Amino acid sequence: VGIELLLIIFIAPSFTAGSITGERERKTYDLLQTTLMSSPMFVIGKLESALSYVLLLLLSAIPLQSIAFLFGGVSELEVLLVFVILAVTAIGLGTVGLFFSTSVDRTLSASVRAYTVALIITFGVPVVLFMLQSLFYGVFYGAGAAASGLPPALEVALVYFRDLLISLNPISTAVITQDMLINRGQIAFGTYTLSTTGGTIPIVSPWITFTIIYLVTAAVLVVFSIRRMQRIEA
Repeated sequence: VGIELLLIIFIAPSFTAGSITGERERKTYDLLQTTLMSSPMFVIGKLESALSYVLLLLLSAIPLQSIAFLFGGVSELEVLLVFVILAVTAIGLGTVGLFFSTSVDRTLSASVRAYTVALIITFGVPVVLFMLQSLFYGVFYGAGAAASGLPPALEVALVYFRDLLISLNPISTAVITQDMLINRGQIAFGTYTLSTTGGTIPIVSPWITFTIIYLVTAAVLVVFSIRRMQRIEA
C-alpha cells in the first residue's frame, strides 16, 4: 500500500499536468477546437484518460494484496478502505495537475506546481500534525491534562481541527482509520473522551472526511479548469 501511494503521488500529477499543455506545445490544441467537443467534454475526457491508467494499477494490485488473507490479520474491509483512500488520492492529485495544466502554458511549470502541492499534502501536513501533537500533548494527555485549565470548548475545537488536518493527508488518514477499525471496532463513527470534563464527543472516521474533502475539491478544480478553457476559447 505504501508503494502504491508513492506511485500515485508521482504518477497522477504527471499524467494530468501535461494533458492540456502538451496539446499546446505540440500545436494540436487549435485542431481540437475545430471538433464538436465542448470544453467540459474535453477537460473531463483528459482527466478520465489520465486517471484510467492509475486506477488500472490499483485494480491490478488487489490480487497481490489478497495474499495477505492467507497469513491472517487482514480483513476484506481493510483492503476495501485502502482501495478507496488510494483511488480518492489519485482523483484529487490528478485534478490538481489538470487545473495547473489549464492555468499555465508549459508542461514543466504545471508539473512543478502540481508536485509542490502533492508534496505539501503528503509530507507537509504530517509535519504540522507532529508539531501540534508535541505542543498539545501535555494539555490533552498525562498529568498536565487535569491541571491545564483548558476550556472544554477549546479542547473540542482543537480535536476537530486535528481530525481535519488528519483527513487532509492520505497517510495519516489510512493509519488513523486502521486504528479505529482494529482497536476500537469503529468503521464510520466513533467517540472521543475529553480530558477536561471526561465527557465524550462524536467523531467521524478520517476516511469519510478525507473522501468528502478530496472529491469536493476535485469537482471544484474541474469546474475552474472548464471555465479557464472556456475563457481561452472565447
